[in-house]
Amino acid sequence: MALEQLLQQARQQLERLQQLGSPQEVLHDPLVRGVIAAVLCLLFLLLLLQPSGTKEKQSKGKPKPRELRGYTRAEVAQHKAEDDLWLIIKNKGSDRLKVYDVTAYIEHHPGGDAIFWHAGDDCTEGFHGIQHPPTVYDLVEEYCIGWLEDP
Repeated sequence: MALEQLLQQARQQLERLQQLGSPQEVLHDPLVRGVIAAVLCLLFLLLLLQPSGTKEKQSKGKPKPRELRGYTRAEVAQHKAEDDLWLIIKNKGSDRLKVYDVTAYIEHHPGGDAIFWHAGDDCTEGFHGIQHPPTVYDLVEEYCIGWLEDP
């Protein structure tokens, strides 16, 4: 019975709105104002929730800043999981093996799981393969966390 009453009231409100002529009359109607207020509240709530999601998306794939320091091979070898992946690379133009924390890059790696082939180890040979464009040398520097102390 209550549902029928609600439907009847909705029909009456729609008929009343159809009789309104000018846009000013429509905007001054209490029902229209209520609907507009509800829509604006929903949009406001969505905007409040949006920034945190946007920040997460923007920060995905970006490394966490940290001070550069030296690491041993044993230290690097402990970081070979999906949630903690380090690589050793001798980048072109450098005489030093560097350590990179590429954890944040894993899901963006175009080669998929190939990034794990030398997880926690030296991947210089594979890194300098033909599959990588020249831009990868600049990109990888964002993930540099230090250098390898032992040969």
